[in-house]
Amino acid sequence: MRISSTANAQIKAVRRLVRRRERHHTRRTLVEGPNLVTASLEAGIVPVDVYTVEGGASVARCEAAGSTIVEVSGPVLEAISTTVEPQDPVGVIAIPEPVGLETRQTLVAVEISDPGNVGTLIRSAGALGWQIALIGGADPWSPKVLRASAGVQLSHPAVAVTAFEQLLAAGLRPVAATVSGGRDPGSLREYQPIALLIGNESHGVPAAMVEKCETSLTISIAQNVESLNAAVAGAIAMFSLGARQESE
Repeated sequence: MRISSTANAQIKAVRRLVRRRERHHTRRTLVEGPNLVTASLEAGIVPVDVYTVEGGASVARCEAAGSTIVEVSGPVLEAISTTVEPQDPVGVIAIPEPVGLETRQTLVAVEISDPGNVGTLIRSAGALGWQIALIGGADPWSPKVLRASAGVQLSHPAVAVTAFEQLLAAGLRPVAATVSGGRDPGSLREYQPIALLIGNESHGVPAAMVEKCETSLTISIAQNVESLNAAVAGAIAMFSLGARQESE
């Protein structure tokens, strides 16, 4: 059976997954395009349903793994996609159960609301062997974050943290990234395992949270530049702190 109407009840349910509340209620989200669909399979997450116009290798792999394949028209695929140029296929996956904090190098994104920045931080942390934790901010299971993370969120999911004290309870040593006044990142390699706090561009790490940290670090930049993008700052700091040592 081929679905050709965007008014179809099943299609309407899929479209609602763009909303954070709906994702949390249903514990479902979208993976768009063959790369993310394949990444979900490789992470051991078999899509529940896969919507496709043309099929293809990733669709065949999903079908073999047990996914329900739903043929749709072009307009329907466009309706359930969250991108300007829809990628075929679009999969619906079950959001995995939350993971807990481990005692190892951890990047903590504090109230970073931009999905692109959150996804990029997740991707960088995964590439550099770090755990990533989120205090507030964008939903790591939103389609935008999944795309920006290049699928890393599927295999190395971010840990949701609700209180600063959880970092201490996990045996981590909190260090705040600040615009000025902090130590050079290279001088902090003895802080093991570190919890590196990166705040959003507008406000940075909240002052009350900075005060609770053992120390702070500052990335030196040119005087005529106000600050770094949060995702860039996080990647530079992780690399400067000897990112791969703990994962090798």
